[in-house]
Amino acid sequence: MKMKVFLAAFIIILILIIALVTVVIFTFDANRYKGVLITKLEESMGKDVNIDNISLRFLAGFRIEIKGMAIKDRDKTWDNFLLKAKNLNASVKILPLLKKDIQIQRLFVPELEINTGTGANSPVFRCSLDLSARILINSLSQDDMLKTLNAKGNVKLTNAVLDNMNVLKTVLDSLSMMPNVVQKLKDNLPENYKGLLNQDYTAFKPMKSDFEIKDGRIYFDNLLVESDTFYLVNKGSVGMIDQSLGISSNLFIPKDLSRAFGNVVPEFKYLADNNGLIAIPLDIKGKVPNVSVMPDLNYVLQKLIALKGHEFLKKFFNSR
Repeated sequence: MKMKVFLAAFIIILILIIALVTVVIFTFDANRYKGVLITKLEESMGKDVNIDNISLRFLAGFRIEIKGMAIKDRDKTWDNFLLKAKNLNASVKILPLLKKDIQIQRLFVPELEINTGTGANSPVFRCSLDLSARILINSLSQDDMLKTLNAKGNVKLTNAVLDNMNVLKTVLDSLSMMPNVVQKLKDNLPENYKGLLNQDYTAFKPMKSDFEIKDGRIYFDNLLVESDTFYLVNKGSVGMIDQSLGISSNLFIPKDLSRAFGNVVPEFKYLADNNGLIAIPLDIKGKVPNVSVMPDLNYVLQKLIALKGHEFLKKFFNSR
């Protein structure tokens, strides 16, 4: 199953913004900094970049303000943007820059959009981003900068929404050993739960995550992504150069919704953990934006077979 999901968008945010701040600091030219910055970004990412305005301030530190930023694949039009932000503000400590040490006190993007597909109805991830990080640059060479930098930091996303995709419905649709499960749920769930599967978007609660960059990859551990209908616990990494993802994830459905699902589709009861939560492992692979998010179908199938077999044997011996 191919789907462009919010996790891909989250990773794109980190890659592009870290690259942006790094390049603007070390390619500053008082006369032509905007053109130089755009050229360096395009060379680094292999993307087309547009920036309407850049301003630099040296009051209480080094401050970068960017307006009207957009990034797209080179074979696409600007209507099919990859990333778009009206404003971006970054505050950086000045003295550590002499040691190639970028200490981002705060990077704030109030309105950020990531287009995770193509076409008018492709999923679009929208959020407000707040990031702080310490980045050590081991090489100023254009080819080596992203490969050799090391960084640690944390990021917070608020007001996050994935338009044109219901993540829970998409995952449930992929459970091939339980055919028509979504339709069964829609037909038989109470109205308040049924509406959750009819939504054409996914709204997320605020997200926080620590991250580390080394060997050209961004690593994160225990990233919690939560909505009203599920939460995901994620661990993995993504390449800053090739944007390849390797993420292990576990999807959990809240207890009351798990109980409602189990009442309509009995097989779901076999997927519940000791706390009564339906749990489905996911494997996330591929290269941004072509990301494959697949439930661990072997796990689901083995769980169903084992527990149904146990139930059959129990009934058999109790009947004798």
